[in-house]
Amino acid sequence: MKAFCVRSYSAVYRSLLLCLCCGGLAASSLAVSKVEEASARIDALVENALREQGLQRQDLTDDATFVRRIYLDIVGRIPTYREVEAFEASDSPDKRAELIDSLLESPGYASHFYNYWEDVLRIKSRGRKTVMVSYQDWVKQTLSENMPYDEFVRKLVSSSGFVWDDPAVGYYLRDAGMPLDNMSNTAQVFLGTRMQCAQCHDHPFDRWTQQEYYHMAAFTFGVKSSVNGYRNIPEFEAFQEVARYVRRAQLKEGVPMDRSNRGGISPGERRMIRDVFEPLVTEVTVSDRKLKLPEDYSYNDAKPNQVMAPRTPFGPEAKVGRRDNAQEVYANWLTSPENPRFAKSIANRLWKKAMGVGLIEPVDDIKDDTVPSHPELMDYLETLMVESGFDMKAYLRAIFNSRTYQSYVSDREPEAGEPFYYTGPVLRRMTAEQLWDSVLTLAIPDLDASGREDPQLTNLRVREMEMKSHVENVKELDGRELYAIVKRLGSVQENYLDLEKEFQQKLNATDDRQAKAALRREFNEIRREKNEAVDTLLAKATGNEPFDRREMLAELSETEDDESYEGMDRRDAKRLQRVRRNLVRASEVVSPAPPGHFLREFGESDRDIIGSSTDEAAIPQALSLLNGNLFNLINGQQSLLVQEMQSAGGKRRLDVVFKSFYARPPSEQERELVAAQLEKHGLRKAYQQVLLALLNSQEFRFIQ
Repeated sequence: MKAFCVRSYSAVYRSLLLCLCCGGLAASSLAVSKVEEASARIDALVENALREQGLQRQDLTDDATFVRRIYLDIVGRIPTYREVEAFEASDSPDKRAELIDSLLESPGYASHFYNYWEDVLRIKSRGRKTVMVSYQDWVKQTLSENMPYDEFVRKLVSSSGFVWDDPAVGYYLRDAGMPLDNMSNTAQVFLGTRMQCAQCHDHPFDRWTQQEYYHMAAFTFGVKSSVNGYRNIPEFEAFQEVARYVRRAQLKEGVPMDRSNRGGISPGERRMIRDVFEPLVTEVTVSDRKLKLPEDYSYNDAKPNQVMAPRTPFGPEAKVGRRDNAQEVYANWLTSPENPRFAKSIANRLWKKAMGVGLIEPVDDIKDDTVPSHPELMDYLETLMVESGFDMKAYLRAIFNSRTYQSYVSDREPEAGEPFYYTGPVLRRMTAEQLWDSVLTLAIPDLDASGREDPQLTNLRVREMEMKSHVENVKELDGRELYAIVKRLGSVQENYLDLEKEFQQKLNATDDRQAKAALRREFNEIRREKNEAVDTLLAKATGNEPFDRREMLAELSETEDDESYEGMDRRDAKRLQRVRRNLVRASEVVSPAPPGHFLREFGESDRDIIGSSTDEAAIPQALSLLNGNLFNLINGQQSLLVQEMQSAGGKRRLDVVFKSFYARPPSEQERELVAAQLEKHGLRKAYQQVLLALLNSQEFRFIQ
């Protein structure tokens, strides 16, 4: 294999990338011509394949179909009535390209594509013994700032530290304590390669051997989090040294020891040790820890327990010198343009994201003998990705501007194992996130600009801040100070343990749900006060201000100043604010959403398996749309849709409804049906039935 090197790009080409990143009228003519050239090349390659198969491309979409599709595909929601009207009113010959540019530069792009990566990377708001809101924020920020994809992946794979200092380290914390599984996930997500079978034996359906797997895993085996305990943390070792010294002194002086006080530490003090040191276990550190083959290794090419040196299974060789950081060498090899699967994998993933089916399916199971459905197109898209500097927006811009993408959906269903020839995009059902955000778009004014997040996410954000303050305070103290704090707070913990037993007895003694809830609230308050006592003493010992959880929570939860509440009765406004508190974009909901949440009912994954969300229909979904509270939200007097209907009045009211749901005016037949309902039921009831029918229609739930 040839030696690894990272390809550099010329300053001229980097300038071109900056042009491509600029939206709308700010884009240079050179950037526009590059987009047109890339889109034309895509169309030519697709057209060649269609011609060979005797197929014809679908007709070009009308404006209504295009505007609805492009909003859903770029910002993850349907357009509002006014957004549809604005697009219709434009007389620019390039209004489609201009809208694409505008949407790619909007906040909605980061929100929608974050939902995609949240599923692929299995991002959870809560980690093992930690909170990872900073990780979520960072992924959103990289999308908003259009960080090149290779840089994004490189930062993930080369990260270390605490999540609040290096948020990308959430990638390792997601698989904390499971370094081999993390390597398997890295290969599957970023190289489109499934190696996990080779962890236990040679892969039965691919060429990977168990030895190759372990060579690959050796690059990042030294990356670890102490989630299984704090015994090896330097701060705890300093505490232990002092505790042993005190114990020896007591034994020397003949001080009697209670049997329950192992090593001179009481049960309450042991619990306090956990409270003080456990938050520190979430730091990801990098060491020179060596990976060995398992004891039951049974192949003749190596011996059980043999140390595995880092070695890549394909592509350019990645050598780890004596002074090199194996993690960084691995990250550079992984994201190199010369890596034969890195660019191919992301080019294929994003093509599927736009068109509905990949050139290689499944997208994460590329083998040496894999042949894309359109080999020339795959080669071109891979080159386009590399030459764009892994600029995902520039790449997507080329696809969205193509005639292939802007065709009506294909009249052919993709079949497993059979090539798909892209007479048009695939007809797709909205994802759970798209459907949720689209329903909210009908109800909430300025949804993208609201800046609100799920209250559960805010609580976790404050918890992460609290952990950061705690860790920083502990790291400022020496072993003697930490020992004194544990001793001083041991009695507080003893009282807490007694209360814990009493609480558990009361909880077991009642079957009343309200009584149980009241007991839990009471005990949570006691726990909070105990934790505050710990953090206050730590802060005082360091001379820092204690972290005020309530004050921070109040600051982050301040009621938004929304013009939609103007003129309302104060109690009604407060009630509406409470209702809307949880009505935030899917990207701002805690991940995964709680069981029973709309997002989970409609297919959001539990974030345990890579890309396991589903858009399959189910009976509970239909019941939720027919009988759920979301319809009441859409139909309420403060709903954006209802306000637009009232402003329009008369015959235009029906246009507002249909353009809000479908981005098109009603047909003559639909007008006649609604007119019959109006005559039979009157204005209010008839429009309630129309809204409910449109919300539950196939046309609303599918991306055409």
